[in-house]
Amino acid sequence: MKRQFTADRAKALVVSKNWDVLSDFTEYLPEFGIPFLFADSLKAVPYSFLRDYQPSYVFVSIDDFGGPTLVYDQLHDLRQKMPNTAVILLSSEFATDEYGTHRLTLADVSLRFPFSKSSLLFALEQAPVNLSAWKQRFASLTQSTTALAFNY
Repeated sequence: MKRQFTADRAKALVVSKNWDVLSDFTEYLPEFGIPFLFADSLKAVPYSFLRDYQPSYVFVSIDDFGGPTLVYDQLHDLRQKMPNTAVILLSSEFATDEYGTHRLTLADVSLRFPFSKSSLLFALEQAPVNLSAWKQRFASLTQSTTALAFNY
């Protein structure tokens, strides 16, 4: 069964150097009707291009870049510069898939690699929900910070 996301407007960017990761996305994303591009690093794609391409999802295989601590700043920049894009992290070091909200400052969903098609499908459905929660949380935090600044 082919599944379509957001009326054929969903697009993805997959950031990975790992052929196994790229292979899984090459197989699964077309089945869901999601066109995608590959990049071998977050620095390889200029944000001006991303603003024009407007991906709905960015998948980042953090194992390829030394883990989350080594790409933290890049993920944080991505989150700030692409606030309407859901970020999904991939790592073989995650104990399990994580669809909750405890990593929202960096990502909306975390998938343990290798992942199943059903895990990816659930991530595609849950990531926009978590992105909305992040945007509300960030707006609230920004308003609180602004209010504190004006109260001095």
